[in-house]
Amino acid sequence: MRLDFVAHDALRDGRAHHYCLRCHREAVRWYTEGGRRLCECRACGACAERALVLDPAVRWWTDSAGEYWHETAGVFVRDTRGRLLLFDRTAHPFGLTIPAGHVECRENPDGAAARELREETGIAGERLERLMRVPVPGDGCRRGADAHLWHVFRTAAPVEADLPVELGPEGTTALWLTPDEAREHPLVPAVRRLLDACRDHLALSPAGG
Repeated sequence: MRLDFVAHDALRDGRAHHYCLRCHREAVRWYTEGGRRLCECRACGACAERALVLDPAVRWWTDSAGEYWHETAGVFVRDTRGRLLLFDRTAHPFGLTIPAGHVECRENPDGAAARELREETGIAGERLERLMRVPVPGDGCRRGADAHLWHVFRTAAPVEADLPVELGPEGTTALWLTPDEAREHPLVPAVRRLLDACRDHLALSPAGG
């Protein structure tokens, strides 16, 4: 996503802007239908899964080619059987994901990961282990970015198996799956990429730890 159609003042005026991706007018309203987060343009009438959102509260930038990037923190929650916690997203991109979300301007990635884990699953107070930082071009979100810099963490599930998860509004249908099982499901593209990038970190040790 390039920001060629955005007025220069809107890029740095400290206000949030929501633009329709069809007509480029700042006339977008968000709504929920069928459990999914969608948007409608009040100017051209287009309904869509995403819009261009410029939010001063979220870390974003454009690279040398003009590509619009966001920064994201995500957590692989793993139980003692080597299964990972995943759930269905209610916003674009749809599919199974891990607890994750955009890094805000006034927080570090570690704090963002802990916040998203708590907000999306109710899991709080667990030690997060940083795994890696992974740029993922082609990773689109409902806010219009098609590229994200992911900060990836790992934590142990608070109980041994089948943790009851209190999902927030951004997720439904929590599942515990091994990495191989997860690859057989409709994952969001970024999580599929991260499963491969973090393969060695997510495998159980010979002792099962």
